[in-house]
Amino acid sequence: MRGILLYPKEGLHLPEEFRRLLRRYFEEKGIRILSPENPEGAEAVLVVGGDGTFLRAAPLAYRLNVPILGINFGKLGFLTEVQLEEAELALSLLSSGEFVIEERLMLAVHFRGETFLALNEAAILKGLLGHMIHLRVLAEEEYLTTYYGDGLIVATPTGSTAYNLSAGGPILHPGARAMVLTPICPFMLSARPLVLPAEMNLEIQLVSPSQEVHLVVDGGVYREIPPGERLRVQRAERPLKLIASPTRSYFAILRDKLGWGESKV
Repeated sequence: MRGILLYPKEGLHLPEEFRRLLRRYFEEKGIRILSPENPEGAEAVLVVGGDGTFLRAAPLAYRLNVPILGINFGKLGFLTEVQLEEAELALSLLSSGEFVIEERLMLAVHFRGETFLALNEAAILKGLLGHMIHLRVLAEEEYLTTYYGDGLIVATPTGSTAYNLSAGGPILHPGARAMVLTPICPFMLSARPLVLPAEMNLEIQLVSPSQEVHLVVDGGVYREIPPGERLRVQRAERPLKLIASPTRSYFAILRDKLGWGESKV
């Protein structure tokens, strides 16, 4: 490995013990530590922070087509899978190239000449004081339905444990080749989350009268959607290469984060 791109949480002061690990497993082995501003030569991205930092780094890792590892200095840690107590093992495996990669579905969101990448979700949301919005959805150019409510989430399996879960959507295993449409506070009780094949191309049109409506991608990209405007959501050209925790499985992480314990019945 020639270089590792270090992507820390903004304002995070790295503990000296962690800096010592970076020196030991990278600098002393001749592996350069690079910054997001100068990523040339990076063969992996190392995120140090929480899930928000990981989401900001994911499009960069995708465009560089290199694997990404997250070490949790935040709170939740669904994406930053590696805890501080296993950081030394993870950095050792990263520097030697002996890590396990999981492929995670990414979404490409096309809107008004721009394309945004989403690891978790694309959400269409009404403004703070807005009325119910109407969203017309086509799947593979066939009319699917019109959602009436506070908005709509299009989530990946990775993002199914994020906003989608809070809105009542299902949890999808990250290995599933699927995405889920989850309405937010729908007006009709018949409007339920819908799991679709990952290969489907979606078109979503705002058919509400003029009011404040936003496109939000992974919590970091905000664009206002004018009435009548359309956006397209489809699977990105390739998956994101995520480096898995060296000690815990996806189910172990899920049990931990959701508080699922053994039944005593």
